[in-house]
Amino acid sequence: MKRPLPYLAAIVSWLCLSASSQAADQNAFSFKDGDRIVLLGDDLIERNQKHGYLETLLTLSNPGKNLIVRNLGWSGDTVFGDARAGFGKRADGFNQLKEHVLGLKPTVILLGYGMSESFDGEPGLASFEQGLSTLLDVLAETKAKVVLLSPIAHEDLGRPLPDPAAHNQKLGLYRETIARVAGSRGYPFVDLASIRLPLDVSRSAGEKGARTLTDDGIHLTEAGYCLADAKIASELLENFGKPWTVRVRPDGTAEAENAKISNVQTSPQRIRFEVLSTSLPLPAQLSPTKESARVLEFEGLAPGRYTLKIDGQLIASASADQWKQRELKKGPEFDQVETLRKVINEKNLLYFHRWRPQNETYLFGFRKHEQGNNAREIPLFDPLVEAKEKEIATLRVPVSHVYELSRESEVGR
Repeated sequence: MKRPLPYLAAIVSWLCLSASSQAADQNAFSFKDGDRIVLLGDDLIERNQKHGYLETLLTLSNPGKNLIVRNLGWSGDTVFGDARAGFGKRADGFNQLKEHVLGLKPTVILLGYGMSESFDGEPGLASFEQGLSTLLDVLAETKAKVVLLSPIAHEDLGRPLPDPAAHNQKLGLYRETIARVAGSRGYPFVDLASIRLPLDVSRSAGEKGARTLTDDGIHLTEAGYCLADAKIASELLENFGKPWTVRVRPDGTAEAENAKISNVQTSPQRIRFEVLSTSLPLPAQLSPTKESARVLEFEGLAPGRYTLKIDGQLIASASADQWKQRELKKGPEFDQVETLRKVINEKNLLYFHRWRPQNETYLFGFRKHEQGNNAREIPLFDPLVEAKEKEIATLRVPVSHVYELSRESEVGR
């Protein structure tokens, strides 16, 4: 399993607590079983599929629903479809964008544009707003719920890289425009400019092991996507990061929040029980706010040291006092979430090759007379994508696990 990003725990906690309840209430909506979610935009969207946190969070928050997610992001793209034009004109790129989106029949669209256009500054604002409105008019044909995302802020990585202050002023103008257009249409708006690494974990770009939001100021790192995707999820999802508490006493009485406890067995040396959660935990890399932490509470333990195993896997060893309330940070469910995210990323890679084959010019473009016969192989990706989605459907559902707390010694250490 990939090593977590432990310093993000404080970041995500700060991020979710700092989001205003008013914005969350305004943006929140429930996903339906069978929703087809299209992620559309520039680098912010395309590179999202490399890490898969957003789709993982949407999936975890809806364990009983089949959500089909398709990433149609294109690096360097604009609301006019410029990057999609290939060897054609801007209109060709926009037509391709329209064809792909409408062909998927989306019910939810997350739209992330504005970074590429922001370099045009104030002179380009009117054109951007017109292009955004035209694109939204096209997307309205789908009758899908539309969410607008702002571009991120340009991160200052220090000299000799350029000072991003001037660009951030331009970005602010484009964020304001996106927010205003969203408000005029009644669409939720998520401002990603506010994501920041707290000072206690941020380091200058020159230091070894520097932790930054971006690779180069404008393209998010994995840490950056953890923050951005957690913010999107926390503002859109009504049930993001449900609290989870399991409380067990030596007399065999127990209760749980967002979980079911069964088969409780107790003795002076051991407490054994089964737990079935209503939903899986957040990915360990996003680990968690106080509200979404998974907390174990063992009341009335005799003094001593105790070891917890889940399905036979060693989780932690601590004193009786420490087990009165202890956050669970690893275990089979966290492993299941990481496997889920891995399969989501594999699915997205397969779909990327399905809709954007590397040799597109030879398969469908002006050189298709050379290798166009191979285009028949592209639909062969479809059953591969479907197989991954079946894995996702299985992995998103919690299963029962056996918890066993055993007394190691009578004296706590």
